Amino acid sequence: MNWYRKYPLFAFGLTVCGVVAVGELALAYERYAALRDAEKRLAQRKVELEGMAQLAPPPTREVAAAIEADLAKAQKSLAAMQGELTGKGPALERLGTAKVPASRTDSYFDLATFVERTREVAEKHGVELRPEAARFGFSKYANEGPETDRIAPIFRQRQIAEYLITALLEAKPRAVISIKRERTLTKAEREARAAAEANGETPDETAVDAGSDSPDYFVIDPRVSARVKGYLDTTPFRFVFTGQTATLRAFLSRLASFELPVLVREVEVEPATAEESASAASDNVPAASSETPTSPSVVLTTDAAPKGTASKEAATKTQAPASAARATTTPIVSKSLSKFTVTVEFIDLLPANTAPAEEQPAPSTS
Repeated sequence: MNWYRKYPLFAFGLTVCGVVAVGELALAYERYAALRDAEKRLAQRKVELEGMAQLAPPPTREVAAAIEADLAKAQKSLAAMQGELTGKGPALERLGTAKVPASRTDSYFDLATFVERTREVAEKHGVELRPEAARFGFSKYANEGPETDRIAPIFRQRQIAEYLITALLEAKPRAVISIKRERTLTKAEREARAAAEANGETPDETAVDAGSDSPDYFVIDPRVSARVKGYLDTTPFRFVFTGQTATLRAFLSRLASFELPVLVREVEVEPATAEESASAASDNVPAASSETPTSPSVVLTTDAAPKGTASKEAATKTQAPASAARATTTPIVSKSLSKFTVTVEFIDLLPANTAPAEEQPAPSTS
């Protein structure tokens, strides 16, 4: 070790060379590791490239331009369909501009006025209202207004119901047996149901649908409903009435005009029972046939002379006024009545940002 002291410069040079050698070794190892990582990434890119080469259509710039054009076209069609689902005409304007009652008392008088106004329409068109339909689905509030939290949803239901009921009465059914709606939910009930569904729990239907056996309420079958969680909400109604096929056709044609975004979800038809057609049988002239044309019944004329006779009395009968001839005709096949059950839904498009994040489609595929 004395030579370190004897030759300090030489010792210092050896030390520097050793440090440089160690540095070079470290740098060489780092470059080797980087090269190995680069080779792995290159192998992965080759695999991805081979996979993309097998795609149909291939991911070229021309294909990307075509996809963008298709996306723009789809977005335009979506906007058009959304516009159609919002309805049109004065009925929609009234629905959007009407002022919500400020108190339970105001809501009560709003419902009472609606009932009286709709009864006048029924009387005008000669439509019988059965006891369960006398309050048009709002019998729960015959003596008091809805709870404060339900004033706004009840008012909206009343507006939609008035349009639908008026359309039904103008179709001139023989009798309206019942009108039912879905029970409204308060904000707290909606939040509780949403929280239960988010946790994978079954909502407490007993609490939410309390009183669903009331003549006002019904629960729509989820398999029939147009609801889509987070995207589309609905307000369902169910109408039960008697009449002829022309009545149903006129009612559905009115709804098809899409003044309000209403979809017919279910139609059930069955022969009217004796009890359901009892009041109609006592009428001399069917109320529904005053303006709606129907196919003629088969009749038997009692003033027809026997074949082969040409007496003066037969000639006199032939020249009798038409009113007398009608008075002596007896129908042998009467016009039958049917009982119709029609379920409809008012459509509410929800804002796009209310959809659950895990259910929102990716921008590239929307």
